[in-house]
Amino acid sequence: MQKPDLEDQPDQSLLADILTPLFIATVLFAVVAIAWMSGSNERSNYVAYLFPAALLLITLGARVAQQSDRPRLAGIAMAVTLGILPLLTVLLLGLDRNPFIFVAPLGVLLGMIVGSLRVGITIVAVALLLLLGALLMNLSASLLAPTLLAVLLIATAALSGWAADAMYGTIEWALDTSAKSERRETLLRLTQTELQQAIYERDRLNTTLQNTNRELEAARAAAEAAYRSKASFMATMSHELRTPLNLIIGFSNALLDLPEMYENQMLPDLYRADIAAIRSSGKHLLGLINDILDLAKVEAGKLELNMAPLAMAPLIDEVMKHAAALLMNRPVELRREVASDLPPVLADEVRMRQVLLNLLSNASKFTNSGEISVGARANASHVMLWVRDSGIGIAPDDQARIFGQFEQVESHDSRQRGGTGLGLSICRWLVELHGGRMGVKSEVGRGSIFYFTLPILGATDLHPADARLEAALEHTVETVPVH
Repeated sequence: MQKPDLEDQPDQSLLADILTPLFIATVLFAVVAIAWMSGSNERSNYVAYLFPAALLLITLGARVAQQSDRPRLAGIAMAVTLGILPLLTVLLLGLDRNPFIFVAPLGVLLGMIVGSLRVGITIVAVALLLLLGALLMNLSASLLAPTLLAVLLIATAALSGWAADAMYGTIEWALDTSAKSERRETLLRLTQTELQQAIYERDRLNTTLQNTNRELEAARAAAEAAYRSKASFMATMSHELRTPLNLIIGFSNALLDLPEMYENQMLPDLYRADIAAIRSSGKHLLGLINDILDLAKVEAGKLELNMAPLAMAPLIDEVMKHAAALLMNRPVELRREVASDLPPVLADEVRMRQVLLNLLSNASKFTNSGEISVGARANASHVMLWVRDSGIGIAPDDQARIFGQFEQVESHDSRQRGGTGLGLSICRWLVELHGGRMGVKSEVGRGSIFYFTLPILGATDLHPADARLEAALEHTVETVPVH
């Protein structure tokens, strides 16, 4: 441990502990000195009483200095007094029979403790000089007492210096330990305060979280109730609207195609265009209502699928025949890209026909020339089907939202050709209900590929990991280029 510098001022509390008993001892010593001189041969030498009198006066002044909050000054004054004043009595009492000179080592010790190393050494030097002066003034005096006193002064200085160094080191260690303890205690209090604040904040956040959870639960229940009400309303209204629409479409067909129902009276050409428009609008509205009804059933979880083994190749051929009528003599080639070894899938035939027809209908709307292809191939667990066209394509920003409800690509062609924005949303729902996935790959001006997967009948791994399925989809789509 590093020792403190003895030039530093000693601890104030140490001075206070030393000075008070020192004052008392000094006063008692002065009283004893007066009593000794009164009972000795020096009682008639009144000048000799100056020593105890001066000792009392200096002690009183040191006491006043201590009370004035200057304990270091008081300590140094007492050290100098006890170290120098006894040697001045040589002038009054001589060296041979002067017991007061042996008080000087006490002043040296006190100077080392309450003053500093410099103060102690100064007192020793002055005391030795006074002692040497006394010897020179009285050469006939005995050397025993002066020699003994000189040895005591030097020994006291050495021992008290070493003791002061060790004492101040101990005091410094104690003060440092006390400061560290205080810092630890302060840190502990701060940590406890922070912990209490953290506990309070945690409790407050828990309370807030509980309240938020209750509010969310209430909001979720309200949303589910509203959702069920909406789905129920949509289903009810769809059913109510389909009956009159079917009548409108039926009578429009009869007026246009079955004149025998009206005694073979042909409809005048003036009305045929209007009745045809009524039939076309009715079919469009019926399709919209059917889409809304399907969507309501899917969202309400009431859409029942008739799952059965299904060969997709014949279904694709059937759908392509219907799609040929949608092209309306446009220069568009309808191509078939179906693998010969396509395995059967587990699916609802009616809903798969609906998905394929919807995709082909969209492709025919946005393809004025070029080709439309329907294809399928299989991997270990799924069959992947796609409808590819060379139409206007879809921008990347629109590809992320076209599968949402009532979402359409914002373009002149889409506004011109119409649509409800429900077809792709329903297709995606239907495919996912079958355990498959649907996606799109498209470039503006180059065409689009809409693809989806269906589980193979009897496959053991019907739910492959997303990464493996995504890789399979990407591989299949990459091998079918957009023209």
